Amino acid sequence: MKRINLIYLLVSILLGAGLLGCNKLITIGAPQDQLVTSSVFTDTVTVEAVVLGMYSKLANYNPGTDMGTATTLYNAMSSDEGYYFQTYLDAFYQNALTPTFYYVDGYWTGVYNIIYAANALIAGDSTSSLPASYNARTIGEAKFVRALCYFYLVNEYGAVPLVLSTNVQATTNQPRDSVATVYNQILQDLTDAVPVLPADLSLYGGSPIRATTWAAQALLARAYLYRSDWAQAAAAATAVITNPGLFSMQTDLTQVFLANSTEGILQFPPPFTSSFMASTLGWSSYSPTPNFVLSDSLYAAFEPGDLRLADWVGVKSYGGTNYPYPNKYKYNGGVGAVEDAQLLRMSEQYLIRAEARTQLGDFPDAAADLNVVRTRAGLAGTTATDKASLMAAIEHECRIEFFCEWGHRWLDLNRWPGIVNPALTRADEVYPVDKTTPWQAYDALYPIPENEIGVNPSLTQNPGYN
Repeated sequence: MKRINLIYLLVSILLGAGLLGCNKLITIGAPQDQLVTSSVFTDTVTVEAVVLGMYSKLANYNPGTDMGTATTLYNAMSSDEGYYFQTYLDAFYQNALTPTFYYVDGYWTGVYNIIYAANALIAGDSTSSLPASYNARTIGEAKFVRALCYFYLVNEYGAVPLVLSTNVQATTNQPRDSVATVYNQILQDLTDAVPVLPADLSLYGGSPIRATTWAAQALLARAYLYRSDWAQAAAAATAVITNPGLFSMQTDLTQVFLANSTEGILQFPPPFTSSFMASTLGWSSYSPTPNFVLSDSLYAAFEPGDLRLADWVGVKSYGGTNYPYPNKYKYNGGVGAVEDAQLLRMSEQYLIRAEARTQLGDFPDAAADLNVVRTRAGLAGTTATDKASLMAAIEHECRIEFFCEWGHRWLDLNRWPGIVNPALTRADEVYPVDKTTPWQAYDALYPIPENEIGVNPSLTQNPGYN
């Protein structure tokens, strides 16, 4: 087989499940497995094809079934950030998902296919005769991507099968692993990745478009935070914040989401000469309304003088009604700079450290971190001085800073304990007030797809969906 055809075949294998919506992780057959694990890892050209295919699935801009835009769109609708003007995704907005809903099944399948690609890379590079430093780096990239995928799976579905190989027979009847077990693997993968990933951007043309040491540290900070390991979260965030001049807070809000923004720790270029995030979440020339409309509660949550309202929110009028929409990604054809989809950025690291320091009782330094983000937004420093007021301020700042970005609001409210009743979550307190649709506590997790349970009898359903 000619090399060019092999590359196309590899990319087809890695992308095919998302594009065709039919191949499941547990049903990917031996021929493909054999190709990826034995025929590919003899030269860097073909290995790079597999690596880029893995990233392509991760950054996929198809809002239907894969990660990329889907994570942002589904989680924004599930939370109180707004609604999609087209009604075919209303089940997310109404918290009325069912195990047979196509997009829940498609998302699960898409993410597990990325994990399959990562597992294939780890297995193949581990026995490859290519230079050890190259194999170590690509394995590090695969472990970073696998950790990211499991981070979202475990936060959106709860306990999930922890698949670490490409052996179909071994995974066909694999049950769900505990949340703690999955998180342990996430932390292990990221810890393994930190020392072997590039510590600068020279290998990637000076752009933060693939995993680096700093991307792994940034995701580690988030994972430690979600596990309430405050000291480790603060330490990992500090490592990123004190990076050797590669990343810094972008002082101009209009520059934050541009390609090669100094704030972007990991960002994905769009596949076309326009920002797909802009056309998916914002407006399109053929539609009189924005595609995604911000909720009244989010729109009203901006403080007077917050520059993010002017720079990151647009308003489109139709039929005598003004519709606010997310305008972080503006370029939708015409003249202007194309934005990259930001996955990890510096402001999150300051807010992670602010929360960790708050939990550790270091209130002055927590306020200082919070104020880095507030000052950039043109706001005065926080008046919060104790744990309760600082956590309220951090919750507000996270809502405004990360709206319609990779599910921050959805995941945050589901993990934070309630203020009035700590036995509940903040989601249980906020959504019954902010959302116009009914909310039940079990809505915090998506249902396990019925098709997956039908194929794998060892899988069990999340409570509330039986």
